[in-house]
Amino acid sequence: MPVKKKATTKKVTKKTTKVKTKKKVEVKKKIPAKKKQPIKKIPKKKVAKKVVKKVVKKIVTPKAPKIKKVIVPQEFKAGENIVYPTHGVGRILTIEKFQYDLVEEQLYVIQFFQDKLTIRVPFAKAKLIGLRNITSKPSMTRTLSVLKQKPKIKKAMWSRRAQEYDQKINSGDIKLLSEVVRDLFRKDDQTEQSYSERQMFQVAFERYTREFAISSSLKFEEASTKILEILNKR
Repeated sequence: MPVKKKATTKKVTKKTTKVKTKKKVEVKKKIPAKKKQPIKKIPKKKVAKKVVKKVVKKIVTPKAPKIKKVIVPQEFKAGENIVYPTHGVGRILTIEKFQYDLVEEQLYVIQFFQDKLTIRVPFAKAKLIGLRNITSKPSMTRTLSVLKQKPKIKKAMWSRRAQEYDQKINSGDIKLLSEVVRDLFRKDDQTEQSYSERQMFQVAFERYTREFAISSSLKFEEASTKILEILNKR
């Protein structure tokens, strides 16, 4: 058999020729340097110095508010005996000054020895309350004639009569006070009174007797004995 010849393949090598390209050389143009301009010196502004004046504030002290004085004439003196309608006979111990809400006024300091009580009454309210002097001796003697009269008892319930008696006792009127003593007094042989009647009589009797004693320059016990004698004789 005939031998087949192997096909031979020839490698064809292509010759590549490198074409050298000339590099473009960039020619840098010389830029002329700028002339440096001389720096202008800015003249410094003259800054005016601020003159700081020290202001000294004057401390103004506020003026004290004016106190309004209530001027009322003084009717009673210290050491004088007086009558306070709802408490009876008292004595003025002293005169005091009292200040409130920028108002200044004077006060009577009154003591009631029988009640162990001390109160203060402004001059301006003395008349309104009914503060008065001790009844004079001639006027007091006239009230004794009321005690000699027969009692005038109204035909009404005790509660109503008690209210009327209480008003008379606290009125400050010595004549009305003597009427209560007259109407509520009971002799030993007469009908017994209720507790409230006896209490009301004791209040009226004590107030009347104290004023009578001072008016007549007697001791309380002496004045009490004299009044009881008049009441028992009627």
